[in-house]
Amino acid sequence: MLEENNPEIDVDVLMARVQHEVLRRQFGEPATAANGFDTVDTGAVEGLISSASLRASPRNRWPARLNFFPFSLPWVQRFSLRALAWLFRDQHAYNAAVVQALRELLTVNVRLHASVREMDARIQRLEHRE
Repeated sequence: MLEENNPEIDVDVLMARVQHEVLRRQFGEPATAANGFDTVDTGAVEGLISSASLRASPRNRWPARLNFFPFSLPWVQRFSLRALAWLFRDQHAYNAAVVQALRELLTVNVRLHASVREMDARIQRLEHRE
């Protein structure tokens, strides 16, 4: 047992260690180690962004399912495609801006994830020093 008047025991440090151990047991290890989020897999997100960028540009080909008589004439197709491009020019510009913003956001998220991992490692090193 502990002696009542032991000056070497710091009660605050002891309570902090107890609280830390209780939290560790209650919630397990840190989320990065437990869930395997040490690296960010951006392949799926980049694939979605690239498919969105393909759809963000105006059509330059006539759909095959609309290839019947008045629309099968080349001049009707050209006129229709140009009219659609003109009607939706603002939307195409907006879509291109959103795709660019998503790419930049993905880059920022990767950088933030790396910073969080670095900070987590620093905290772990500081905790092990004590």
